[in-house]
Amino acid sequence: MNSLYLRYKSIAVFHKTAAELAPLAELIVCTDVARRVELAACVFRAAAERGCDCTGEWIKSIVMSDDNVFSRAAARGERVSDRLKAQVKSELLTFKQMSLIKPDDFITDESRDCFPKFGFGGFSVGYEKLLSFYAVNGCGRIAAGNAFVLRDGALVAAECENVRLSDVKDYAEEKAEIVKNTENFIAGLPAFHTLLYGDRGTGKSTTVRAIANEYRDRLKVIELGHGDIDKLPALRAELNGLKQKFILFIDDLAFDENDGAADELKTALEGSLDAPAVNTLLYCTSNRRHLFKETDKTEYRRRGDEVQAELALFDRFGLVVTFVNPDREGFVNILKQILRARGIKWRDEYAAIAELSAIKKGGRTPRAAKQIADLIESTYAEKRGE
Repeated sequence: MNSLYLRYKSIAVFHKTAAELAPLAELIVCTDVARRVELAACVFRAAAERGCDCTGEWIKSIVMSDDNVFSRAAARGERVSDRLKAQVKSELLTFKQMSLIKPDDFITDESRDCFPKFGFGGFSVGYEKLLSFYAVNGCGRIAAGNAFVLRDGALVAAECENVRLSDVKDYAEEKAEIVKNTENFIAGLPAFHTLLYGDRGTGKSTTVRAIANEYRDRLKVIELGHGDIDKLPALRAELNGLKQKFILFIDDLAFDENDGAADELKTALEGSLDAPAVNTLLYCTSNRRHLFKETDKTEYRRRGDEVQAELALFDRFGLVVTFVNPDREGFVNILKQILRARGIKWRDEYAAIAELSAIKKGGRTPRAAKQIADLIESTYAEKRGE
């Protein structure tokens, strides 16, 4: 056991992982009965909090999200020296040996009834497998999934709404433009920062989230709030050089007059003297006709400098895709598609229900169509096959 503890103390690359495994490592050399019980409880709790049934799975989950010299090199596709490779292999062997530590080895007659029986074994991470994982998923925080939000300057893994492009009814041309741009970006071809602009409730934000799901194996999406726009340079610098592709998503874009965030966004869209981050692309949505809110209510004509500022921001989006509300026929067609996808038989009276509901909701939008479909399903619907 003491030799394993010395191997643990020699961990140099995965030192952050080693720090989290301290309770398990200390258990190896601990002789005090009460302290052993306490350490075993720490191991049990740490594994359970990560959703793991055994120490091998627990150690693996920490290793997969470790940010170190090896994981960063793998994520960037850089060469790993023979010396570093040998050290990584040695540390992975240490982790495997630590995963085989059994609680029974530390139980005494005194502690038998209360000793936490954590699961053990199950560490199956080899060097090549780990190298491939980092290359595909990235390292550190970004290895946790494909959807994130930027919160207080830190990336936090998020559960992306479970939508697909097929859930956005109609708008075939608009979706095709965004799909083509996204696939060009993934393939390393010329692609453009994109503004999805138009009426509220037309599916602009849903389209971006659907893109995140459709390309989840080849693309990561990071959503930023308006207050995080000033963090764009630092975020792009952090991501620059990684092999993964990132869509930086800003929803419901709008600026007050003299809002400094607008200048930050212009700079991010245009680039700087630093090496450009070719693995990031901005997708923004806006419901507003004017990205800059009018503050002077007494003038019908906006000042020339406001117009120029707005044009300067618009011009930096290489692709602007416009989503407009459907007419009456298109609105009914969207409703029919939603009901058909739910297996609900169409009735002609649904068109009248839809029109009345749309008037009450303030317009014909795909969002209103979905809400009307919910109403029909819960109140009037006849399912196929019933």
